[in-house]
Amino acid sequence: MIEVIHHAVIHRLHRDAGQPAVIQEAPACLDVNDAPLRELVESVHGVYGGRQGKSYGVFDPELTLVSAEPYLQQLRDQDDADFYDISIALMQILKDKVESQNFATGGHVLMFDFSAHGTRWFVVAIVNSAPGTMIDANFRVVPAPHLDVDGIRFAGRVNFIEWERANQRYISFLRGKNSEVSQYFQKFLGCSTSQQDLVDTRNLVKVIKKFAADQNLDDASRERLLTEVNNIAADKAERQEPLDLGELANRVWPQAPGDLNAAFARADPPIADGFVPRKRGLDGLVRFKAKTAKWKLEFEREAIQDHTIHFDPDEGTLTIRNLPADILASLTNEFSANANPDDPAD
Repeated sequence: MIEVIHHAVIHRLHRDAGQPAVIQEAPACLDVNDAPLRELVESVHGVYGGRQGKSYGVFDPELTLVSAEPYLQQLRDQDDADFYDISIALMQILKDKVESQNFATGGHVLMFDFSAHGTRWFVVAIVNSAPGTMIDANFRVVPAPHLDVDGIRFAGRVNFIEWERANQRYISFLRGKNSEVSQYFQKFLGCSTSQQDLVDTRNLVKVIKKFAADQNLDDASRERLLTEVNNIAADKAERQEPLDLGELANRVWPQAPGDLNAAFARADPPIADGFVPRKRGLDGLVRFKAKTAKWKLEFEREAIQDHTIHFDPDEGTLTIRNLPADILASLTNEFSANANPDDPAD
């Protein structure tokens, strides 16, 4: 929930394919107390937060001289920074980046900064109009175009607090379906993606395991889900290819991929869409590990599925069945030795 909207403005960027872009500047910033504006900002914030197809990164020093970074730094650090002037400068940079991509188009450019839960954010999103209808006072169906918030394809968000702390993921942006076209938006932000593939892999494992628990799956269904995710991610790791989270959801949870996509979007820490999985981060999907000061336990989850290993939560016991002959012999010798020590007790 947004607590305070500090500034907001909407400009217009128009461009026909292959033609120069044209900026239509708003005359001033918007009234942040206006109810329809607040509703729009809340909607954009909600839609953006719910999207799983995001990449994460930091400002790239090689890009910042011709990107949004120096202007956003003014907004972050200067109490008297002029949001409207900053937005005009950002529009010029966006125009230049749009013109660098043949098929990039424009739309209504919404910029706003807000505070929520002790964090200040800046958001920029390109919102297009969509056709629609309504019933007028004479009960006729008439055209009624509206802003297609759900269809936002280009948007980015900067966390000012994490930026000040120099953390590795203070910028996020929508990847889009066509990465070549959406790259202009990344360049506009001046962002290079932060590669934390092992961290993303481990976070993926956490999300999948929690999702399986939330779905109340039986043991066999849970193991099938974990195994299928592991097989897909391990194949990507072997090929050094990026993992598309939306594609993964469609393959492993086809009955309701939106539910799994929503789980990816809620991940904390977030998962960068398009990361390259690391095999050693996938162990949690197919292998269980535990240890204390006196023992260590590790086994493939398949052993649970085929009942080689049985856990009784009521008794607090773990039973291992069908032990191989060599392990049986070793255990027999070990326990026999402990039962008949060389030095008998006094």
